[in-house]
Amino acid sequence: MEGRRWVRPLGWAVSIVSLAAVVWWATRQEAPTLPDTPETIAAFAGAIALYAVAALVRGERWRLLLLECGAKPTRADSHALVWVGYMGNNVLPARAGDGMRAVFMAPRAQTDLRTVVGTLLAERLLDVAVLALGFVVLAWLAVGGRGFPDMSTVAIVLAVLAAAVAVAVLAVALLHRRGLLHRVRELLGPVLRSTRLLQGRHGVEMVGATFLIWGLELAVWWLCAEAAGLGIDPIEAGYILALSSMLALVPAAPGQAGTMDAAVLIGARALDRPQSASVAYLLLLRFVLLVPVTAVGFLLLVTRYGGIARLRAARRAA
Repeated sequence: MEGRRWVRPLGWAVSIVSLAAVVWWATRQEAPTLPDTPETIAAFAGAIALYAVAALVRGERWRLLLLECGAKPTRADSHALVWVGYMGNNVLPARAGDGMRAVFMAPRAQTDLRTVVGTLLAERLLDVAVLALGFVVLAWLAVGGRGFPDMSTVAIVLAVLAAAVAVAVLAVALLHRRGLLHRVRELLGPVLRSTRLLQGRHGVEMVGATFLIWGLELAVWWLCAEAAGLGIDPIEAGYILALSSMLALVPAAPGQAGTMDAAVLIGARALDRPQSASVAYLLLLRFVLLVPVTAVGFLLLVTRYGGIARLRAARRAA
């Protein structure tokens, strides 16, 4: 955390600039129309319900990742802490919700903190892999590949990646020469264990669960579009979801403030959809993705896990 202090101000700066641009643009559009018919209200309610189902699948995936590492999580904690984590990520900086999940789960699953952190890393890698693949496929299907970088940009990106790999190899060589590689492997071993175990039947199950999670999320985004009258099909909704999720990797304030908003509007514009409906779509998405899960997560934090005071005590113990 000490080495990531610069991420927080950078994230806030990115969010402030993005939000300012979104608000400036939105105030110059026609007033959005929110759900006001039985069909649109039903679509909105369905989006909320499916988002809850996706959270349940995430909880089950996390439980299986922990079990594979030898931990002993209960199903109740695995699911409840996913909601607590959502709440923390939505209202606190630096993805603090992930830290809350790790600190609360470690003693309950009878394992160490690094092992739990490793399962969160495996979750993130699974999500990024599925989203990256989905973005490429859906972008071609939805907008014919418009917006993809040209070959010169791709060459620059590949050169940067090659340089990063070279630096990593050099670092490993230096650690080995100084006799520190074994200590580093001991330190990082529990963190990387969950990722290393993503092979065979377990790996296939986790990839399948990840596709199911994002399939449910796609349905949520499409139902919100139906409720907003945006007029897009599931493939186009998946394109906007993948675009927004990839931009979520950019440091931002809590709740992906600004970055997600900009991505949604950029995606709707690429699909040539009405601007007022795009604003309505963004507002409905924001409600579905933030309000219910944050309220439930906060309730669980207070009633099941003792609130912020218990979190601080658990952090000190860890």
